[in-house]
Amino acid sequence: MKITSRTIESFDGTSIHYKSVGKGPAICASNGIGVSTFFWKYLVEYFSNTHQVILWDYRFHGESGPGPDYDSLTMTTNARDLCAVLDHAGVDKATLLGHSMGVQTIFEFYRLNPQRCAALIPVLGTYGHPFDTFFGTDIGKFLFPLGFYTTFLFPGMTRKITQTGLKILFSDYIAWPGARLTGLVNFQHIRKKDLNPYLEHLKSLDLRAFMAMARNMQEHSAQAILPEIKVPVLIIAGEDDLFTPLEVSQHMHNMIPNSEMLVIPHGSHAALVEQPELMNLRIEKFMQERVAVPERICGGQTAPPRRKRA
Repeated sequence: MKITSRTIESFDGTSIHYKSVGKGPAICASNGIGVSTFFWKYLVEYFSNTHQVILWDYRFHGESGPGPDYDSLTMTTNARDLCAVLDHAGVDKATLLGHSMGVQTIFEFYRLNPQRCAALIPVLGTYGHPFDTFFGTDIGKFLFPLGFYTTFLFPGMTRKITQTGLKILFSDYIAWPGARLTGLVNFQHIRKKDLNPYLEHLKSLDLRAFMAMARNMQEHSAQAILPEIKVPVLIIAGEDDLFTPLEVSQHMHNMIPNSEMLVIPHGSHAALVEQPELMNLRIEKFMQERVAVPERICGGQTAPPRRKRA
């Protein structure tokens, strides 16, 4: 499986890194906040034989560079960076997946570029104001400003406290048992090797960038465009997702005309690596039934035949 890696300049000169695997109709996946491309590994393995699968990093994340400032870390900036990735990859139209905050990113992309979306697949995320429903309560929207302003008013102190805290919380003695006990992941399905890259990536993040993007994530909402979406939509929700409660996904499903929905049994916010086989099979069915495959794709390559189902 040949992986092509590129680092490109986005609209404001920021370096954005992306990877492309396979040939065929394009699938592009957008990460959650604080996450790099590792959560999509099973999607790549399943679809790269029949599709071009594109993964990319937000600015200040993974292998992408930092942006010029923290104020610009908005969902619109994410959407414009995604547009730059698709332009460089030679993709006119793609099926867009988004995990967690990536859901808001792909909805914002649709708002700006509806003609470039073949379909939308929101995965374990909401359309806006995520702290209003975080852990099934709105207390997050009141607590978050305290953490945000502390981070920017006392950056040195906050960085030291955070680094020490992360070192303790993400140690092998606490992180894995803690995630299991709190219900943040489904311990019957999650693989430790799939959780560790997330914990390591979090420790490397610029805390101020994380908090600035989280603030803009909380202020953003795509609710107004949901009833106007014209492309096929498959919503993937986790039955036990504490970050995006199931009722949020159900509400989104009700607002988007002709949308479909998969509820992953006992799935947490990490259900895309807990039960990837179920998710990939449902995506494949959705794309076969609802997503038109162009006769030819960018670059003159003929689209490969669809995988036959057993």
